[in-house]
Amino acid sequence: MVKDGNLSRMRAEKSDTTTKTHTSRKKRHAAGLTVLTVLTAAAAALPAVVSAGSAAAATGPAPVGGAKYAKALVLNDAGAKLATWNRTQPFCSPDPGYLANGAVRAGSGNVLSLTTSGTPGSCVALISPGTVSSGVIESRIYFPALPGHPGTIANWTGFWLSGPNWPADGELDAAEVEPVDATNAVTWHSGTAANLFSKSTAPYFPPRLPIESPNLKPGWHTVDIVYTKGEFAVYYDGRRYTHYVSSNVTGRPLNIYFTMTDTPDNSWVESRIGGPPINSSPQAATMTVQYLRIWSFR
Repeated sequence: MVKDGNLSRMRAEKSDTTTKTHTSRKKRHAAGLTVLTVLTAAAAALPAVVSAGSAAAATGPAPVGGAKYAKALVLNDAGAKLATWNRTQPFCSPDPGYLANGAVRAGSGNVLSLTTSGTPGSCVALISPGTVSSGVIESRIYFPALPGHPGTIANWTGFWLSGPNWPADGELDAAEVEPVDATNAVTWHSGTAANLFSKSTAPYFPPRLPIESPNLKPGWHTVDIVYTKGEFAVYYDGRRYTHYVSSNVTGRPLNIYFTMTDTPDNSWVESRIGGPPINSSPQAATMTVQYLRIWSFR
């Protein structure tokens, strides 16, 4: 989900340059995240590390998807409580054409809104101070529609996990609306900068992950992520969308990201995503988080 783009790495004659740039971008994020995790995780809503066997912090509902993997509920927060995760400035700059001017606001019903301005490059980001190494993560999210295209999700919009040491820790894009084709995809990245491993429901990394149920469209959806060493699964509205069992799935501690970018159309961006973005909204767009819940792994 990092803005340097996973799409173009499978495009002819672009893969080497793109991978190097993507890696550099991730290192810049990691430097800030490492400090953030150490200094503030204890005070944040998300525990420093959620892992298999974590003790229960509260009673509550079972996951909408992936309930068989869940053990103890360790976090049950309304979206508004995640406002302190705002990392728009470090995430959204300094790449060419990107603007760290997105807004994070708590709203009625304790939801949290992430809003881009409608200006090309407008960007907004939440990043958890703590990490998850094994568990079930669930969020109820509103994905905005592209004006004039009610069946298309606007902007480079995502809900994903990534570690401070990229790509070795791993990255799981549980919902990533790719700007080059306006289609949501699930993607796993790991390996090394010199030997990047990627597996995706998108066609850019053959062979593809299986697709088992309908994809996301604009509107409200419940997204569940099952993540542990050797396995992950992603569910949309209680139905498993894809599933992967492999030693490539690291099980290392990963931060939680909610991000949206009104992808600018410039040569730098096109060289990294493989073409012009086709779902950038000409108007302000809002991604809304109703809640975030986390269970330890069974």
